[in-house]
Amino acid sequence: MLPIINKDVEGTRVSIYNEQAQARFPLLGLKLKNTSGLHLMQGPITVFDGSSYAGDARILDLEPKEERLISYAVDLGTEVNPVFASDNGHFTVIKIVKGVMETTTKLRESKTYTIKNRNETERLVIIEHPVRNEFKLVDEKVKPAEVARDVYRFEVKVPAGKTESQVVTEERIIRQSFQVANLHDDAIGIFFNSQVTSDKVKKGLQQALELRQAMARTQREIEEQGRQLQVITEDQARLRANLKEMPSTAAAYKRYLEKFDTQETQIEQFQADIKKLQGTQSKQKKELEEYLANFSAE
Repeated sequence: MLPIINKDVEGTRVSIYNEQAQARFPLLGLKLKNTSGLHLMQGPITVFDGSSYAGDARILDLEPKEERLISYAVDLGTEVNPVFASDNGHFTVIKIVKGVMETTTKLRESKTYTIKNRNETERLVIIEHPVRNEFKLVDEKVKPAEVARDVYRFEVKVPAGKTESQVVTEERIIRQSFQVANLHDDAIGIFFNSQVTSDKVKKGLQQALELRQAMARTQREIEEQGRQLQVITEDQARLRANLKEMPSTAAAYKRYLEKFDTQETQIEQFQADIKKLQGTQSKQKKELEEYLANFSAE
């Protein structure tokens, strides 16, 4: 047995444009609302325009009062041309707050759907624009008639023989933060040379870079003094071995002993110099940390 329902349901003739489905022409369709009061099971639908066959469609289960779009043919009398705006791009703002660099990049994309109606009757065109969760619609005055899971639906009435357009503008905001103290010099250089970095931020980065470079120079001096100290220390091991094996009356014994004594003085000097440099580096580090902790600019 087949259930048969003999009731009218509400429907609005529409043209549905989805660039992924058909790049040039919208699809003829209907916006159905189940006003039968009954649950309509899924299945095929045959569409007639007056007494003429218009096409076939298929619909999923339809609950009472639920609305659904169906399409059944290509609307060759209506043409849609989607074009991205030429000024699409991004805008970045950089600021530093107590040593933390914050970058805010705003990506803006605008797309214009130009709709040309060559039909003899008005068309209600539904533009399906893809939903991208990372982007948000910008223009509060241009709101979609419906938001589905994967598309926005904008409704545009296009009189016969006329052309209308629908502009959809979206933005995506990307925020990142960095500890300036942890950035490499090359990374600081990139931000310093960026056109979007303000003069105040550049001045702060320059000061931070100079403080870090001064600390790096001190570190290189410590390492160099340490290498020289290691060379002398290793040579002393050789001298000790020679002195142990050599008679104290040998001419070379006295020469080795004098050299050993001179190296002891050098070792003490290197150790003092390294300790002094380490103190300088500690002060430089503190100065850098205090500067970054108190510096803010945008």
